Amino acid sequence: MPDRQAVNKISEEIICMTAMRAVLNVPGVNHLCDTLADNITKKIVGKDTSYKGIKLSRDKDIISIDIFIVADYGIKIPQLAWDIQNAVKKSVSITTNQILNAVNIHVQGIALPSKFRSTNE
Repeated sequence: MPDRQAVNKISEEIICMTAMRAVLNVPGVNHLCDTLADNITKKIVGKDTSYKGIKLSRDKDIISIDIFIVADYGIKIPQLAWDIQNAVKKSVSITTNQILNAVNIHVQGIALPSKFRSTNE
């Protein structure tokens, strides 16, 4: 009788939640923001994902993640992107034993400190 190999495939949700936690722990990230796909899914299906701002692409064993953030005012964007990439790669690797092919950072905006905001907002 041949031995059967059990294949453990980590769900996309686990990878995305791991990445989301890693991103939110990086200093300079104000918050994650919805992607266009998140908005369409909410409007059409009425389903809200628990991991907004993270888009995972998988092709066989190649995994890529796109992360959509709003950064804090005064943060150096290139350094922030580098820190996010390193944190996400490390966290996903430790949690799931999977290697990410790419971690793409998309800065969607800058969050201004309260002293710069008008009182009309």
